[in-house]
Amino acid sequence: ELEALKAEGHKVTVTHLVARACALAIASLDDLNAMPRLGRAYQRSTVDVFIQVALPSEDGLGKTDLSGVKIRSADTKALDDFSLEFKEKAERVRSGNDKEIKASKKSINRTPRWLMRPMLKFLRFLQFTLNFDLRWMGVARDPFGSALISSVGMLGVDGAFAPLFPIGGPPIVLTVGAVTPRAIVDSDGQVIAAPVLRLGGTFDHRVYDGFHLATFGNALRRFLEQDVDAL
Repeated sequence: ELEALKAEGHKVTVTHLVARACALAIASLDDLNAMPRLGRAYQRSTVDVFIQVALPSEDGLGKTDLSGVKIRSADTKALDDFSLEFKEKAERVRSGNDKEIKASKKSINRTPRWLMRPMLKFLRFLQFTLNFDLRWMGVARDPFGSALISSVGMLGVDGAFAPLFPIGGPPIVLTVGAVTPRAIVDSDGQVIAAPVLRLGGTFDHRVYDGFHLATFGNALRRFLEQDVDAL
C-alpha cells in the first residue's frame, strides 16, 4: 500500500508511517501526551512529533549532523499530508533555510563551550519547568514535542535503542529499523519468511509506568496494522 501511495507521487516512507501511527496512539490514550514538570505529568495541548533528519557536513568530509523536523498536531493530518509537510520542512532544514534551527544554532554558537552544559540546564529549567517562552532568545518553543522518531533502517540497521535527551527531550523516543525478511509462524501454524519491522522504544519513567507503556504499545501496533488509507 505504501508503494501505491508512492506511485501516486506521495513521498511516503515507513518512518512517516510509524511517526503518524505514534501520534494517533498518543492521542487515543488519556494521560499519555505529557511531560514532567515540577514533579508531575503536565499534559500537552497538541500531539507533535519530531523526526530526525541527517544533514551533510559543510566541510564535505562525509560527516553528518543530526537535526530534524517537528510536525505539529500530527494526529490530525492524513498520511499523505503528513509526508508532504515533512518533505517541505526537511528540504528547508537541509538547505539551511529553517528559521527556528538557524536561530537556535546562532544562539548556541555564541555560547562558550565551557558554559554550554550549565546554560542548557538553566534553559531547560526556564522553558520546561517554569514554562517560559524563550523564542526571543532564539530557543525554539518545545522543540521536540511529544515523541521523537529516528530511522536507523536507512543505515541498514535492523533494530536499535536510542537514549533519552535529558535537556528538553521528549518522553518517548522510537527507532525505526530496516524492514527485513524473517521466519515467522503464520495463522496456519506454518513457518514462513515475511517482512518484519523492528521498533525500539525508550521512555521516561517519570511520566509513564508499565501500564501506560503496555497500552501505548498495543495502540501503536493496532494503528500500524491498519490499512494505510486509514492513516
